[in-house]
Amino acid sequence: MTFVTLGRRLGNALYKAAFPAYLPLYSAFKAYADRAERQLLAQYLSQGTVVVDAGANIGVYSRFLSGVVGATGLVHSFEPSPDNFVRLSAAVSGLPNVRTNEMAVSNKTENKLLYISEDLNVDHRAYPTEGEPRQSISVKATALDDYFEPGSRIDLFKLDIQGYELHALHGAARVLDDNPEIKLLLELWPYGLRKAGSSAQELLAFLRSRGFKIFSMSNDDLTDVEINALNESPSNYRNIFARRLLLP
Repeated sequence: MTFVTLGRRLGNALYKAAFPAYLPLYSAFKAYADRAERQLLAQYLSQGTVVVDAGANIGVYSRFLSGVVGATGLVHSFEPSPDNFVRLSAAVSGLPNVRTNEMAVSNKTENKLLYISEDLNVDHRAYPTEGEPRQSISVKATALDDYFEPGSRIDLFKLDIQGYELHALHGAARVLDDNPEIKLLLELWPYGLRKAGSSAQELLAFLRSRGFKIFSMSNDDLTDVEINALNESPSNYRNIFARRLLLP
């Protein structure tokens, strides 16, 4: 067991047993660990922008995004786990610019199974976990093309959904086409993508086919995604940022 995995499991035990103690610790950890991503989002987002936070978990990022987009902006937060959704709703209860949705984001609008992790509250998955028996529950799922009316303005997708990112993007193809200046912040987890029935290569190819330039977050800088980012070790994951390089 790696140090990171051990830390996550200890954190999950605290999440279950003493959430009021867990929340400030986890919030501080995310603020530090994701400082480069937050600086990037603050650079590209502004008052009045509209964002999607898919895999919103307990609302730490939704609260951050709420502050960035301001009173005239809007955050659409999606979290299918009932336990996490309760925490998310409480975290943003005083934020009128956050819309919470107890849903998974997928390629189809339907009821589907969510496979619950007993070890990590951040590792529930929208696909079966081969060789790892899990309890499953029925949840609502939405394609973002169905959730948003045609022509809706969306400035950012933030997707952290345990390997289901390509499914979500397939369900948002029209929204991507309607918004040429949209930015994407995605977790790239080749192992999870493969388990979900796709691959990192397919994800990158999909984005490039729609005109996106893809960058990896490295040492607080944006660099081209390297081939080693496609390593399918379970512990190999990173955030990537994508935007279209528009002509003046």
